[in-house]
Amino acid sequence: MTQAQWIKRVVKPLAFVASLGPFAWLVRDIVTGNLGANPVERITHFTGLTALTFLMITLSITPARKLLGLSPLIQLRRMLGLYAFFYAVLHFTIYGLDRTLFEGTGLSLGSIIEDVSKRPYITVGFTAFLILCALAATSTNGMVKRLGGKRWQRLHQ
Repeated sequence: MTQAQWIKRVVKPLAFVASLGPFAWLVRDIVTGNLGANPVERITHFTGLTALTFLMITLSITPARKLLGLSPLIQLRRMLGLYAFFYAVLHFTIYGLDRTLFEGTGLSLGSIIEDVSKRPYITVGFTAFLILCALAATSTNGMVKRLGGKRWQRLHQ
C-alpha cells in the first residue's frame, strides 16, 4: 500500500472519527453536568478553542507537507478545515444563544456590530468566522468547478 493509499484508507477515517472527539467530550460534559459554575461560558470557550486548534492544525498542513515531504497530508486539509468551521459555527451559535437567552440583548445585526467594535478578541474571532464561512461555502467539488481552478486557488491560499 502506497503512502497516499494508506492516508486515504486508514489515516483519513481515523482523523474523521478523532475530530469528533471534542464534540463527544462536550456532549458528555453537558449530559453529566460537568461544566462548572458557568456552563455557557465553559461551552463557549471550549468550542472557540477547539475551532482555533483545528484551524491551526489545518493551516500547518501545507508547511508540514513542504518541510517534511509528506504530500499526501494534503488529503486531510479540507476535512480538518471543515471541522474547524463546524466548531466555529458551534461557538458562534452558543455566543448567539447566550446573548439572546441569558443576556437579553438579542442577536440583531446592530448588537453584533456593537460587540465586535467594543472587544478586540470578538473582532478577530468574528472576522475569522466570516473568512471560514467563505472558505467552507466554496470547499465543495462543485464550487471548485464553478469558480474555476485559479479563482478557487486564490481564495483558498
